[in-house]
Amino acid sequence: MRIKIVLSIIFLFYVILIYRVYDLSVISNKKYTKLSLKNKYKEILITPVRGVIYDRTSKPLAYNELRFDIALKPHLKRSEVLEALNDIKETLNDVNILKLYKIYKKENSPYNHKPIVLLQYLKEDLIYKIQPFLSLNENIIIAPNYLRMYPYKEILSNVLGYVSKANVKDLQRNKTIELTQISGKRGIEKYYDDILQGIPGKKNVIVNAKNEILKEISFKKPVSHSLVLSIDTSLQKYIFNMLKKENKKGAVVVMKTNGEILALVTYPSFDNNLFVKGIDYKTWNKLIHDIYNPLLNKPVSGIYPPGSTVKPAEGLIAAASRKWNPWEKIYCPGFLEIGNRKFRDWKEGGHGKVDLIKAIKRSVDVYYYKIGLTLGIDYIAKNLRKMGFGKKTGIDLPNEKQGIVPDKEWKIKKYHQPWFIGETLNAVIGQGYFLATPLQVAVNTALIASGKLPKPFIVKKIDSNETRPVLKDVLTKSEKKYLGLVRRGMWEVCNVPGGTATSYLNAKVTIAGKTGTAQVYSIPQEVKKRKREDELKYFHRSHAWLTTYGPYRKPQVVVTVLIEHGGHGGQAAGGIVSKIYNYLVEKGYIKLK
Repeated sequence: MRIKIVLSIIFLFYVILIYRVYDLSVISNKKYTKLSLKNKYKEILITPVRGVIYDRTSKPLAYNELRFDIALKPHLKRSEVLEALNDIKETLNDVNILKLYKIYKKENSPYNHKPIVLLQYLKEDLIYKIQPFLSLNENIIIAPNYLRMYPYKEILSNVLGYVSKANVKDLQRNKTIELTQISGKRGIEKYYDDILQGIPGKKNVIVNAKNEILKEISFKKPVSHSLVLSIDTSLQKYIFNMLKKENKKGAVVVMKTNGEILALVTYPSFDNNLFVKGIDYKTWNKLIHDIYNPLLNKPVSGIYPPGSTVKPAEGLIAAASRKWNPWEKIYCPGFLEIGNRKFRDWKEGGHGKVDLIKAIKRSVDVYYYKIGLTLGIDYIAKNLRKMGFGKKTGIDLPNEKQGIVPDKEWKIKKYHQPWFIGETLNAVIGQGYFLATPLQVAVNTALIASGKLPKPFIVKKIDSNETRPVLKDVLTKSEKKYLGLVRRGMWEVCNVPGGTATSYLNAKVTIAGKTGTAQVYSIPQEVKKRKREDELKYFHRSHAWLTTYGPYRKPQVVVTVLIEHGGHGGQAAGGIVSKIYNYLVEKGYIKLK
């Protein structure tokens, strides 16, 4: 019995031994073959260069300047690190060895096999001087890099945005960012980031056990994509410098009636180059606490009471409603009394008898109060949304605001309160809860000028693929029927004595438009006589609007100007609008014949 047990154990041992030999020689062969091939064949991704951004005249607005980084190999001994840092210190006297050592220790780990960058974006001429010395140390790596440059700085920063170091979300969003380590943070750089990142190239090589390349098998170039904007940089600069010279804060939109943006100006603004290498806390703190908000892209993300700029659209809504006769003359004594409250007109004493054309020309508040009471806020709000207010325009820029066109349902959802008649009267003159962006006002002006609602766009071309304008037919037959009447009123605003902008315009082309004076604080009922705007403190003054299109007979361009706390729209913006139109005529954007 004992012999059988011993023989069984011996037999079992040999069975296990034979199986193990079989496992190592046959079953695991495929596994280790694959592993050995991985050691032998390797795919290396090649980082693409970020795409260049040009304006419509082929001026480069955002490009990449060749720079160099200094890095150390990972997993070095302390003595090797210190030796390399001393070598760097000998060639670059102003470096802090302790600081660089801390960076190395922080980034160095068993899981990191990439070089650890200590110094970034060194200029080419400097590298040529120090490279012969640093190359003697095999642990020091000098690698090319690219620094994003914005030559027009604050003039175009609200449009372009900027790039900076990618965060965790960026890395998860796009695998190419793992190579470039930068991503777009605002403006065009953010909106078109995936396109501008490009497509990585690939290089298949054979390596040895030390990961040294023995042979290159195949190579595929990385791909970069360029953008051409519809922006005219010279026009953008001209407008920006005009606002700067006159110290007028605000926004300007210059747009073809098909939605193609020629200029999108914010003043004041910021230098986007500050963010590329990483902005310091002091500068960042100064920017975010600036009371004039230079980081805000005001044409797209700034929301303001639109004031009387909504009156042409509301006049069109009223005329087409069949509940309002645009030819009937309505008496406007200078106020409308509701209960124990008087809703005043901007002109003390009133305007007398007024029809729709005169109501637009003279911006008669009482006339629109009566339209509001006749049509009701819900009907007006629904049609204003159709005409471009209270919704995003769809421009190819991030952080666009949709504004507010208030109605009864909106107030219940927002404040859990009923709507009051007085709120209707405030809303119809573009006050109260009503908020809009300068771009929305420009788009609505383009609708009245051309009869079609455009989708504004800034990127004119991606590589060789051109952007096609999108125009929506949103008006009813009845609304189209009365467009000429509203346009006539807007023409009188700018060309007939008594028009709210006539005295302030001096353009080489006949234009039509609408002024707006949007109050930023309410005037108590007990105040019988209003102060002049220039008598008020700056931040108590009304925002000034002037939105226009031209030429009047054959509209080609819309110009919308908002001056923050500028007072009266025509007075604050008339000179700016005139100069813009004269520039457009001189440069051939507007053809007079």
